[in-house]
Amino acid sequence: MDNKSASIYAQLKPYKALVNKTSGFIRWALERVKNPYVACSFGKDSAVMLHLILQHKPDIPVVFVKRIETDLVDNYQEMIKAWGIKNLITVNMMENTFDFISKSVIKTGMKTIEQNYDSFFVGLRAQESVGRRITLKKDGMFYKNISGLTRICPVAFWTEKEIAAYCLSNNLPTLSTYIKEGFSARTTAGISSKTPAESLASLKSRDIESFNKLLNMLPDARFYI
Repeated sequence: MDNKSASIYAQLKPYKALVNKTSGFIRWALERVKNPYVACSFGKDSAVMLHLILQHKPDIPVVFVKRIETDLVDNYQEMIKAWGIKNLITVNMMENTFDFISKSVIKTGMKTIEQNYDSFFVGLRAQESVGRRITLKKDGMFYKNISGLTRICPVAFWTEKEIAAYCLSNNLPTLSTYIKEGFSARTTAGISSKTPAESLASLKSRDIESFNKLLNMLPDARFYI
């Protein structure tokens, strides 16, 4: 989808209805929690979610988990600066190893953060995987998890086309991966633990200099080339 197509798509009634419904859901959710934060990866789904939430609560804390290779895999620094977030909390997972950071490590790093909140917004989207489709249909968009925090998923049932149209028609800060590979690309703030070979190949094709720096920083990554 290009800018012209996005502009046309954004004028369609079903799309406008979706945006209004999502905005209304966010307002509804904010009225039912006391102290939420936004779990944001700054990917396309997070970007749409964040833009909509900030219209209702501009000072909401935004939590970003940063890896040692984050600034090499995409233009995160440039993009985060462009967002100009008032209350950004960066959780630094800076272990000098290519272990993808296990879920247990992430939970340990987030534990201190989560103690201060009763809920969080996250850009999970059912179309992305079977696992996400199952959990979102089972638990819904507003769900209290086993840790006691309420998980709120405003863009759960948006399509990729709707996400792309919103990003482009609102001129949201965008990762370079989407510019070069399109909005069907998957992004993470580090090399994907599920598809490391594909993530490394993508980085190599987009930015050979950063790719070589990453290999020097994390030599074990060569195993997946």
